[in-house]
Amino acid sequence: MDLVTLGGGRFIDTDLGDDKEPLSFERCDLPGTKISNSNIRNLQIMNSDITEMTIDNIPVEKLLEMYYQELKK
Repeated sequence: MDLVTLGGGRFIDTDLGDDKEPLSFERCDLPGTKISNSNIRNLQIMNSDITEMTIDNIPVEKLLEMYYQELKK
C-alpha cells in the first residue's frame, strides 16, 4: 500500500499467514500508535524518531542511553 491514510484504523487478531512474510513500514508518520499483546519478535526499528517511545512504560531513549553507557565500560 502506498500513500494511504490509516487514521483511526485498527488491526485486531491479525497474522502474517502461513508463509509468515513480514510487513515493512517505510517513511511512515505513526505518532501515538500502540502495539499491545502482540508477537513482535525480531522487530527492527532503524533510522526512526523514537522520541517519547516506550516499552512497558519505560522510555526507549533512556534504555538506549543506559545501554550505550554500559558499552563504554
